Amino acid sequence: MLLNKKLRVGVLLVSLLATGLSAQIVASVNGSVPATANAHLATAAAGAKLGIALPAAPHLLLLWNFAGLSFDRLQQRNGGSVETGLEAWLSPSAHPEQSHGPLLLGEALVGRRFGVGRHGFTGLGGGVGWSLGNWLPYVEYRRRNGFHSGSPVDRQIVIGLHFVLFG
Repeated sequence: MLLNKKLRVGVLLVSLLATGLSAQIVASVNGSVPATANAHLATAAAGAKLGIALPAAPHLLLLWNFAGLSFDRLQQRNGGSVETGLEAWLSPSAHPEQSHGPLLLGEALVGRRFGVGRHGFTGLGGGVGWSLGNWLPYVEYRRRNGFHSGSPVDRQIVIGLHFVLFG
């Protein structure tokens, strides 16, 4: 099933690039530290994402992060997560990815955690970054909630780097 999804994503990417649409492929690496002082709820994580830019609008870049993988430690238990979601970059400049200026970032995601603890989850994040051409260092506050009632809320301060691979 996972292979079938990967195949569909690959076909989508190839078809977008083959039709001549100006698609930007963006990669991201990040690490996070706990946003709570309670050691039992603390989360540390490291991850990577791959995304494609959706049709652009002035001052706004929307990304579909179609593949996100991370290793995390939730409630003192190791695990791994896969996720997908949408991300928005908002800039005072007409082209956020090349603005060489400040950006506001927003993110909505859904994912699955493997290991002991949370399983399916949704997440929201907001942050700031600074465009350095094709590089975008950023800081973000992210909150993940499990699908099941009684699941602990996971809060993180994420520090990362987006970079435009091509497009």
